Amino acid sequence: MKAVLDTNVFVSGVFSAVVAFMLGGVSSALAQANILPNPSFELVEPPPPTAAPPAPESWLPRTWNVVQQHGALWRCPDDPGQAHSGRRCAHFRSPLHGTAILRYGPMPVPNEQPWTVKLWARGKGQLLAAANEALPDRLNRLQEWPVAIEERWKLFEFQFQPGPKCRQWTFELATRGEAEVWLDDVFISYSGLTSLGLPPDKPVAKDEHTLLHLPFEEPLNEDAFFLKGQVRLTDEGRFGKALALGADAYVACSANENVDPRLGTVELWCKLLSPGNDRVYRPFVSVPGPEGMAFRKDQYSHIGFGFSSGWRSLSHATAMGYADFWQPGVWRHLAACWDKDLLQVFVDGKLIAWTYNPMLSKALGPELRLGAAAMELDDLRISTVVRYRLPVPPP
Repeated sequence: MKAVLDTNVFVSGVFSAVVAFMLGGVSSALAQANILPNPSFELVEPPPPTAAPPAPESWLPRTWNVVQQHGALWRCPDDPGQAHSGRRCAHFRSPLHGTAILRYGPMPVPNEQPWTVKLWARGKGQLLAAANEALPDRLNRLQEWPVAIEERWKLFEFQFQPGPKCRQWTFELATRGEAEVWLDDVFISYSGLTSLGLPPDKPVAKDEHTLLHLPFEEPLNEDAFFLKGQVRLTDEGRFGKALALGADAYVACSANENVDPRLGTVELWCKLLSPGNDRVYRPFVSVPGPEGMAFRKDQYSHIGFGFSSGWRSLSHATAMGYADFWQPGVWRHLAACWDKDLLQVFVDGKLIAWTYNPMLSKALGPELRLGAAAMELDDLRISTVVRYRLPVPPP
């Protein structure tokens, strides 16, 4: 691969940026661990319903937040000819007084070492790259840097040094004035970050730490599982077949044999058949009863995982309203990991909630419920080990 380095170097406050242009291929640095689970915008989902069915290219990038103001338009075209790599990229257009904004975060800041941000862009106009401290009630702008976009693909690189009080931050890109920009292969990392491998791009395997592994390629054994209502296999799973749960569906097995409340991981692919804001409590995996466990979407569209004892919550990690804009018919990967130090919840590879030093159940109720009505499940695995952990700031 032949590369030509643009020698322009800009430094502003805690931000420094190096712009490089490379002919063909992706920089080898992009092969390093990336905190972004959807860096190339290949995972998309439908936007909220409108009067007319949305065009496929108007689907939204999963794990990212998109804001369109005053006539700005957003697209994720399924066209390799427009992308820098893969099939899709992000394409946004804004008029003179409009703004298209793309955000990822909040990301936990485990220490004060610098972060690296890289992205490929082409088009015309200007973008404003920014680092925002994610506070409970607002985003606090730490630094920003204007980026001039040119016709050919360019690699832009930023170095961000968080301050000693910064615990979470959000990366933001926004158009400035009239602009049309194609964006692809975004990379955000810091030294020592290891890859989570989420969401998995192939079925997970059973190993010595696995308590329950259900790829749903064969009907469930009714000697080991309680089945009630409309329960069947479908050929439209995330990987092969999936378990479809219809009206009055109830699937359960032994919790004592399949969950260790002291530490573990629950992970699965789930497709909801109703919107995320349907105001219905829908457990993905749960232990009902006073000594319980729940990985669920609740009636307020919160996504969370936690334990209870005597009907009272012991500990939980919850992302408020995270499913509010979820549309039906989308396969999403869900994972929750816990031990005595930390409980974390991931959706599509993005850490959405965590809690320190969780109080864990000493024992759970006898029944492990899998899913609920109006959803499909695939590639479910419960382990007696923490399989995924993203470093977070000290308590």
